[in-house]
Amino acid sequence: MRLDNLIIRLTAVMGGDWLQAYALINLKDGVDIDKFRMEMPGRLTYHHETEKYLGGSPGDLFIGFFAKGQMQLFDELGSLKAMPEVREVKDWAIAYFPVKKAEMTKLDWQIVKSLRGGAEKDGKTIADELGMDAGKVEERRKYIKEIPLAFSIEPPNDNVWSFTELHMDLNGVTYHEVLPELQKIGKPFGATSALRQAALMVEPASVEELTGMIKKVSGIPGVNFIACTFCEDMIWTQPWLDKFIDERIAEFG
Repeated sequence: MRLDNLIIRLTAVMGGDWLQAYALINLKDGVDIDKFRMEMPGRLTYHHETEKYLGGSPGDLFIGFFAKGQMQLFDELGSLKAMPEVREVKDWAIAYFPVKKAEMTKLDWQIVKSLRGGAEKDGKTIADELGMDAGKVEERRKYIKEIPLAFSIEPPNDNVWSFTELHMDLNGVTYHEVLPELQKIGKPFGATSALRQAALMVEPASVEELTGMIKKVSGIPGVNFIACTFCEDMIWTQPWLDKFIDERIAEFG
């Protein structure tokens, strides 16, 4: 069971204090993009991914991160702007996940910690680790596994990316106005920015299916397709996850 597709939705699990944001940055000439990407987990407090932006300007990257409240959001944007490799932060957006908030108990987070890294364990194994009743642990393990999520980020067909985002301009329409049509094409995830741009998550099984999705997006009135972002699943490699899970457990005393 992949617990990343629970942790990655902090807005659903933790409530309104937590934000998930993306910043579109442009790197200075001569910066090693791949080296910069691999260093990002240690540079932001709650970094979760850095995406190569294909079809945009040379040196463009999307930086994904979490923030607890708007103050931390703007602090992280400021730290990005101050990095010597960064020419500018071109745009930023807050992502929206239309999923129901999950009620997590202390035991639930202890189970998440036991399953850290996506390991498959039954309730008895976890109960033995925690010194608790196996029936209760299995009940909560099933609860966690069955939390309704908007989409899966498992890599489709062993592709090297976890999912794909289609980026678009909105002309004379809002994201919420076109969302019903977009949801027929991709997953109910989206991010809108101050520049009237938007993103749609899709999980194509082939290049041909991806091409068809792009064609459908382009056919929606007021929507102009810009480019694709192929996203790598980096969430479980983040250095802050263990601390984050321990903090959630500690909140219960």
